[in-house]
Amino acid sequence: MRFTFRLLTRNVAACALLFIALAPVAAFSQDAASARPAPHVSFDGPALTFDFPEVQIGVAEYEEGPTGATVLVFPKPVIAAVDVRGGAPGTVNTDALRLAYDDPSIKAITLAGGSGYGESAVIGVKSALKDRIADPGDWDNIPAISGAIIFDLGDRRYNAVTPDERLGRAALDAVRTGWVPLGARGAGRFAMQGEESQHSGQGAAFRQSGETKVLVVTVVNSSGDIVDRNGRVLRCAHPVAGDCGAISERIAKRLAGLGATKHAETSLGNHSGLTTNTTITVVVTNKPLPFWALQRLAVQVHTSMARAIQPFSTSDDGDTLFAVTTGGKGPISDDDLDDLGLLASETAWDAILASAPPLPPVAPRTDMTLTSAMVDACVGHYEFAPAAIAEIRRNGAGLEIEVARRDSLYIPDGKWVSLTLVAPDEFELVTPRADRLHIDRDTRGRIVGLTINPGPWPVRARRLPPG
Repeated sequence: MRFTFRLLTRNVAACALLFIALAPVAAFSQDAASARPAPHVSFDGPALTFDFPEVQIGVAEYEEGPTGATVLVFPKPVIAAVDVRGGAPGTVNTDALRLAYDDPSIKAITLAGGSGYGESAVIGVKSALKDRIADPGDWDNIPAISGAIIFDLGDRRYNAVTPDERLGRAALDAVRTGWVPLGARGAGRFAMQGEESQHSGQGAAFRQSGETKVLVVTVVNSSGDIVDRNGRVLRCAHPVAGDCGAISERIAKRLAGLGATKHAETSLGNHSGLTTNTTITVVVTNKPLPFWALQRLAVQVHTSMARAIQPFSTSDDGDTLFAVTTGGKGPISDDDLDDLGLLASETAWDAILASAPPLPPVAPRTDMTLTSAMVDACVGHYEFAPAAIAEIRRNGAGLEIEVARRDSLYIPDGKWVSLTLVAPDEFELVTPRADRLHIDRDTRGRIVGLTINPGPWPVRARRLPPG
């Protein structure tokens, strides 16, 4: 009994020491877990409603990015084809769609931000579907899922918050029938388009002709500009009287700047590799189609999108289009396929135009004087991310900002950018983009951070304590 007591005492002491040693690790783990972004799901805001119960759509976002994911779920497996273009594709499980199987097998298609990291959202959807299957180990029950991603990192936001498995699961949990949000939502949460990097997002459109339905969901993150049906650029940095001009004028200007004819490069040279633009699209129809016709539909619609995005499928783009039929395999005539292609192509243009959300109102410029007290209050360091620290300092009677060793659309690397006071606690960055910077305060009026472009696309930084 004495030996047992001593052994027990030693074990209790050892456990106590182990607990003390591991306590900081456990606390750190809990802090790290609590610091993880939480999926945000909302059914508010601009959205397309439609009558197509054979497809369900869900979105979830990380506001800390911001970034997001969109999932299209098919209650019954469908036949799908894919068309991939451009020089920077990011896809998951698209090789299986090129094998020309006529048997319905695809259960979901996932679209996400986050570049290659965002592919984790596809795995999250697959894992969540596995949890819902009674016998997930049966060969016939394993869900086939495809997906594609866009690049929404880099110079448009300083952090590296990306979609992951948890966000994919949240998007799946949020699926609804007959609804898809538009603009800065889902995979299009921080999408941009055009040579001036203007915000775009997630677009969708629905058309029906007789019994034939067509739904198009697209995320426009293109290097080319969105163009309306009158040939006008839809969104630009500095419109004149609300107009961004004709795309033909932009293209002519670019061609005129090419200079002398260049000789073909005979050496292999260096290629920059995968780049930062991609438009990803899903076309869904209830028309029964054999695989060959579904593939032709994908090619025709994808080609037609060059009218709405100019230029399209460049070496800087990785455009991917999925074509899906919920109607199963069935014969179709050449004339009917041509009509379906025309209907789907016009629907795709509608969806692209819907991807550019209305811009939030901007506080009007007012004649304000920046006082010395205001200058002193704003001076300090602000953290966008651990490796992205902004400094605001005095510049005479004014203020200027720099983010060292991190380039962005808003503040060029290694350059101090002047701040012009345009409204209470709101400045304009003196750059060609003229982005807004808002000083954030708590309920007691203390400065706690700043936000570049407050609204749907906030780039936030917290204020660091002095020292």
